[in-house]
Amino acid sequence: MNLTIRRAAFMAAFAAMAWTAGCQTKTEVTNGNVNVPATTSSPAATASQPEAAKAETTAPSATGSLATPTEAYKFGYAARQNKDIAGLKRVLAKDAQEFLTMIADTEKKTLDDQLKALADGKQGPSDASRNEKINGDKATLEYLDVNSKWVTMDLVKEGNDWKISLPKGP
Repeated sequence: MNLTIRRAAFMAAFAAMAWTAGCQTKTEVTNGNVNVPATTSSPAATASQPEAAKAETTAPSATGSLATPTEAYKFGYAARQNKDIAGLKRVLAKDAQEFLTMIADTEKKTLDDQLKALADGKQGPSDASRNEKINGDKATLEYLDVNSKWVTMDLVKEGNDWKISLPKGP
């Protein structure tokens, strides 16, 4: 996949929650079959901070586990919702951070600038996910994009944590 297509895929998906739309299938939302894990959203998702303070947050405010792909997605959703740049860096895989840094460099911006701009975009209606599938150190799950369509996200295990990765293609 060339740089322009990868960039477009990554940017579109990140704006949807999101991080990884590109080469993925969409499914209409149906009743039932939505995973609702025993864990809840991170406390950062409900933290009461003034909007200006949320926008300027650079210290980790999203707390939670990255022990499963679903928990990593929920962590990322909360971090993005709170414009928590440190939290976004924590949940993005090395390949995703390198890719965004490369894009930022071409636009004479920093990775933080890139993440702030992307976090300002629309986000899906909830942190609901379903169909988590783990295959070794790679995983996928489906989440709701801004149009309430189910789309697939790729994740990778780095150390003990699951992190949101670039789309791996069809």
